[in-house]
Amino acid sequence: MSIRKSFLEERVLQKISLANSRANLNRIKKPESRLRNTHGIEFLLEPQTQFRSKHYATNDDTSCNDKDSSWAMITFVKSAAGNIDRRNLLRRTWASLGKIDRSNFYTVFIIGKPVDELQENILEESLKYRDILQISNPEDYQNIGLKTLAGMKWASENLSFNYYYSTSDDDMWIDMLKVKELIDQYRMLAMEGNWPEFPIICTYKWWRGSLAPLRMPTNKNFIPRKQYRWPYWPTFCFGGMYTTSVSVIKQLWDLSTVTEPLYNADDVWITGLLRHKLEMPDEMVIRPEEHAAKHYRGFENEDGTVKYEIKFDEWDEALKKLQSRSLCRW
Repeated sequence: MSIRKSFLEERVLQKISLANSRANLNRIKKPESRLRNTHGIEFLLEPQTQFRSKHYATNDDTSCNDKDSSWAMITFVKSAAGNIDRRNLLRRTWASLGKIDRSNFYTVFIIGKPVDELQENILEESLKYRDILQISNPEDYQNIGLKTLAGMKWASENLSFNYYYSTSDDDMWIDMLKVKELIDQYRMLAMEGNWPEFPIICTYKWWRGSLAPLRMPTNKNFIPRKQYRWPYWPTFCFGGMYTTSVSVIKQLWDLSTVTEPLYNADDVWITGLLRHKLEMPDEMVIRPEEHAAKHYRGFENEDGTVKYEIKFDEWDEALKKLQSRSLCRW
């Protein structure tokens, strides 16, 4: 593909995305301010909007300081305040990838407010890496859904519609090359098919079938019938990781502020129920042939520290696949 043709395709895609985003936003009724629920989300710390300022080269690459890019994606990773080892592990492995070919990648860690002296450590970590988004809500399992919403809110307020958005957890292993290839694939399909929006890609797991809400009151994910009365969930992406555009996330965030929340089932609420309210069909929830993320269980030592060697073996394999690519790291 010639440089000129590539440039023209980018311009066409951007115009289509912007026009359709405006049209979809206009379709959503603007709620009265008294009806809006911002979920009580307040930011204590925010990432630098420019993120880290410098790449370093891998594979003898000379383009790391080249500002030319085709698109950018930000992954919002939910993490507990005390999980500094996990965050550092990701910063040294897949989250260290800042650029693959002409695609830029950023990672933001979302944490709650700790109840002890950890806050001083969090401040130091934020100053060092500039990738922390901290909310005022305490660290608690019930607040995991609020962390997802916090990433959506921050993305809606700070990122333009030409960014891509992913949400994940700090115990996920992500193949960023696969993520890039999936976004490239569906960018082209969206452009060729004149799709109104970029789809939601289930980069971890996809579900379509007879999955029932948990009705046992003793279960941490209990869903009473007064919150959701139907016997089965709609098609949705599991929250370990999914990817879409900031345009779609902005619309889902707006709908979340006027809809009764399901914080303990945020993945199905956002990518299933709110998506339906957006009139986005099941066919736009994509199940790729090969997932880009996987969940690790039990990769910690008895004292809670991370078994780094498990991850670094896989990281070495990931780097081998990237040897033929233009690659820059943070």
